[in-house]
Amino acid sequence: MLPLVRSIVSDIADIFRSVTGRRSDLHRLLRKGKRTSGQQYDDEMAESRADLQEEYDRIWQYREELESLGVLLRQPEEGCIEFPTIMRGRQAFLCWQMGEEEILYWREDAQHASRQRIPRLENAS
Repeated sequence: MLPLVRSIVSDIADIFRSVTGRRSDLHRLLRKGKRTSGQQYDDEMAESRADLQEEYDRIWQYREELESLGVLLRQPEEGCIEFPTIMRGRQAFLCWQMGEEEILYWREDAQHASRQRIPRLENAS
C-alpha cells in the first residue's frame, strides 16, 4: 500500500506548496487593494480566492482517500502520515514521512516528535 500512499502524499505536498504561493499572492492583492480598487482588482481577488478554494478542496479529497485506506494525514505540508495499529498490546501508530523509503518509526502518544524507530526482529534460530 505504501507506493499508493506515497503518490497521494506527494500530490498533497505539491498542492500545499501551491497553496502557500497562492496565499502569498492573495495577501499581496489585499495590500494592493488598499491603494487601488476597481473591476480588475475585484476580478483578480475572486480568481485567487476560487483557485485557493479549489486547491483546499483537492487536499480534502486526497485526505478522504487516505482515510478510506486507513491512513491518517498528520502533517500535510511535510508529508507525514500514520497507520493506526496495535503494538505491545496498546494503540499505536506506524509513522511515515515523505522521503523515507519504508516505514521505520512508530509512536504511542499524540506527539509526532516522539516517534521512535521500530525495533528490528532478530532471527530466532
